[in-house]
Amino acid sequence: MSIIENNIKPQGSNNTSLNPLRSAAKKTSSIIRGAGRKVNPLDKPVNKNDTTDTGVESVKLGYRTAKKTYQTGKKTVRGVRVLYKAPVKTARIAVGTVKFAGGVVIHTAAFFLNPIFWILAGVLFLVAVFLIPTVIILAGGAGGATTTVKAYGTAAGANKNIVTAYPEAEEFYRIASENKQNDFNSMIDSLYYSTDDVPHSDLVYMKCVADGAEYQTSIATNYRKQQLKNKFSNSLSKAEAIALVYVYLEKQKNDENNTTAQIYEVEFTQQSFDDLLNKMISWTHTTYGGQECPQRNCSVHKEEIPNPTYEELFDKVNISADAYNDWCDIIPFLEKWNSIKDGYGQSQYWDNNVGWRIDNWKLVYDDFVPYYVNISNNGNDFAEKLGKLYEGYAEQLDNTPPTIIKATVTCDHLHELHSIGLNILTKEVVMDSWGFDDNYRQWVELTYKGFQLNPELQE
Repeated sequence: MSIIENNIKPQGSNNTSLNPLRSAAKKTSSIIRGAGRKVNPLDKPVNKNDTTDTGVESVKLGYRTAKKTYQTGKKTVRGVRVLYKAPVKTARIAVGTVKFAGGVVIHTAAFFLNPIFWILAGVLFLVAVFLIPTVIILAGGAGGATTTVKAYGTAAGANKNIVTAYPEAEEFYRIASENKQNDFNSMIDSLYYSTDDVPHSDLVYMKCVADGAEYQTSIATNYRKQQLKNKFSNSLSKAEAIALVYVYLEKQKNDENNTTAQIYEVEFTQQSFDDLLNKMISWTHTTYGGQECPQRNCSVHKEEIPNPTYEELFDKVNISADAYNDWCDIIPFLEKWNSIKDGYGQSQYWDNNVGWRIDNWKLVYDDFVPYYVNISNNGNDFAEKLGKLYEGYAEQLDNTPPTIIKATVTCDHLHELHSIGLNILTKEVVMDSWGFDDNYRQWVELTYKGFQLNPELQE
């Protein structure tokens, strides 16, 4: 059963006993209304066949619509006693004189604020798009229903005049937003990073649940930290946030008093806006130890190892020394061979003592020594070349370190990974979490639009 159905039942009265009084009141009201129609040209039906638009027909339409709204409002509040737990100053709208008739009035207000309604009504008269909502919401209107719309569209339950309360609420919202941003920034800035200690620097991964944005695992450098902090955002404008908090405070009062969508006196506080930011923006933070960085290059290991160049030169020095010495051992046999004057005897000596020695030397050193074997001057000239070859290698060996430092790039799995989930809720989701039904949702929109149309609240 809706709020209006609960509230229109008269309490402690007998319907039968009131009939004569009601009949008399109806007759008197009928006479007054009849007299009014005779003298009020705006109460005449709209002439739909008249193609000449002087603006009068549009005014008639607005008047008759306001009148119907007034009549509906009278029927809604007849016989109802309005309950308010806290009085509101008489200098503002008399909140205590009108009880909001639940979903009926809210839907009526939403209808008047619906852009489609105003587009249809203002095709020929564009000014009406702005004029009629202003009249309905800010300037009031005829009858109880329009007064109720004004009360709901101007946050009449605020314990101060809204023109005074609104700037205070803006400041509360600014402080709450900055505090939430600072909390998030502090969490991000706490991640450890040092250019001198990259192996122990933190890793960070973040995903924004609202839009699916994802920041892959990386070292928590200062640049990456700034990227993450920039992702923090506040999705509500000041007017939306204030309207949402106002209706939330009203809902809390209604819940306390077991009522629905009634206007109570409420006060904007810093805590109420802190509650909004805590509900709207949250994050998770999970830490995993012993992780590997994505590039696996955060650590450089240095170790002293034998110098391969030194080892190569060392071998060349030894081989060249052996080649020289072994060749020098052949020189005496070459000298003896050259001293033999008999050709046959010389040939026999070569075969028995010289030839095979030279062949063996070539077998061992021919690929290493860059010279052809030369036996002239009893092999002494060739020995001199072999000696210089040895000296060259020996000099290089003296100028080469026996060991070198080898650097190995790796990751030692010393990182901590910080996995962050940032959740930024929309206004609709916040209202869901606060248990707003359609009445409260439309109340938020009505209040928000009232703020927008109030020239005293515009920056």
